[in-house]
Amino acid sequence: MFGLLSKLAELLAQYGTGFLTLRRTAKDTDVAAAMLRCAVALQDLCVRGDRLLALAEEMVDGATRPGLAEEFADLLEHQVTAVGSLRAALADCQALMATVDAGIYVELAPFLDAKSGLLTRWDQQAALSRFSTTTLFFLPAETLDRVLAIGRDHATEEGMTGDRTEYLLAVAEGTRAARSREVRDLSRPVAARQVPTVREEIATAKADLVRARALCGQLLAAMQEAVGPEAMAHLRRKLVSKPSHR
Repeated sequence: MFGLLSKLAELLAQYGTGFLTLRRTAKDTDVAAAMLRCAVALQDLCVRGDRLLALAEEMVDGATRPGLAEEFADLLEHQVTAVGSLRAALADCQALMATVDAGIYVELAPFLDAKSGLLTRWDQQAALSRFSTTTLFFLPAETLDRVLAIGRDHATEEGMTGDRTEYLLAVAEGTRAARSREVRDLSRPVAARQVPTVREEIATAKADLVRARALCGQLLAAMQEAVGPEAMAHLRRKLVSKPSHR
């Protein structure tokens, strides 16, 4: 899941850089507001992700403190809700982002497709198992890159509307491969032979989160440069003043 967040942050940061190269229009502030909402949502997911990984490390190390598994499950539930909110936010602002680059529809389709997009697939995986490493880490980097490339090849400005068989097979194969080596329940003692692999996956996930946070910062800097610090501060105040749905 953390690699997926990093890929989304990369895409949005690239978009923000492109936004800066274009002549400013009256819609600049509207686009910046939409992007700010998405960037803040991604940052929140990263903060919660850090805590999830810390709890996973405790469980892998054999910690048995009261409430550990319950805290993990509760945080994951919040993460599922937040991923759904991010997906909705991205879907809502696609039309605005397309005023800068219409290619954003094709780029986002493998993430946002309602039937088989990767955010939906992760939601389905989380519903199957709260404590499995497949849910926590989802798809490794090479598999994720391949799936996204195939998804883009089968997407149009209207989304993934054609034959998506190749894409679905790639997602299914990647998920099966992850499940073949997964720890099914991190809340129970992890077999000694699996501990090094899980620790390696945690380290990779932490690196993905560091990269995602840095890219979010890059995106926010681009938005501020485009609309100016005063307008950006106003947008931040508006976003903070909205009631939280957590």
